[in-house]
Amino acid sequence: MTTPLLATCDLSINFGGLLAVHNLNLEVAMSQVHAIIGPNGAGKTSLFNLLSGDLKPTHGQVFHRGEDITGFPPYRVSARGIGRSYQITNIFLEFTCRQNCWLAARARRGSAMRFVMPAEIDKDTAEGTDKALAMTNLTDLANMPAQAMSYGEQRQLEIAMLLALEPEVLLLDEPLAGLGGNESQAVIDLIRRLAFDHGIVLIEHDMDAVFAIADRLTVMVNGEMLESGTPEMIRASENVRQAYLGDELDLETRA
Repeated sequence: MTTPLLATCDLSINFGGLLAVHNLNLEVAMSQVHAIIGPNGAGKTSLFNLLSGDLKPTHGQVFHRGEDITGFPPYRVSARGIGRSYQITNIFLEFTCRQNCWLAARARRGSAMRFVMPAEIDKDTAEGTDKALAMTNLTDLANMPAQAMSYGEQRQLEIAMLLALEPEVLLLDEPLAGLGGNESQAVIDLIRRLAFDHGIVLIEHDMDAVFAIADRLTVMVNGEMLESGTPEMIRASENVRQAYLGDELDLETRA
């Protein structure tokens, strides 16, 4: 049996009497988009905080390639190849697109503050920067200040910075939030491309996008897994319809 790229076993965290995540079992494979959906307060962001090391679980375990990484701090999680984006863009607006990616690529290889360095010595950082920009179709915007980029381009830049860290698991927290139609489609296309050689865990409220790109969905309600399965299984689930998507939404029309 193939070892999952990322997995949890009875993962739980409580804040006082609040069970934010309760006994969650999750598996993510390489070349898979695994979407986590659920109403506000379902525990999705708390789950991401546990996977990224921003929070330590009250109970349960997190595994990367079969190795127990429960309680690892964020820098150790990142060093293993698990990268995370956030709901709010986390970029340096006064820096160019390339400089933002360079900082991330340099952080992967050592100190990000060593700006003055001969090109031949820091060739790996430059190559990592160029690769991340190319993967996100931002090469033509490399010298543009981040503050001059559209919001959608800034979201793509955030993903480029994440890719510059060379992760194999991408935790994408609402990458389509605040985007218009064309910008959303650009990010959807990017996620599809990245899924070929990454494992992706996605939190997203845009159900059209979720059903278009996810290979597997896990539905969370009140910190617990309601159901997990293929998009077809989730579409057909009466429990999901009633608990989250609502009777007025026709899941059969989701692409």
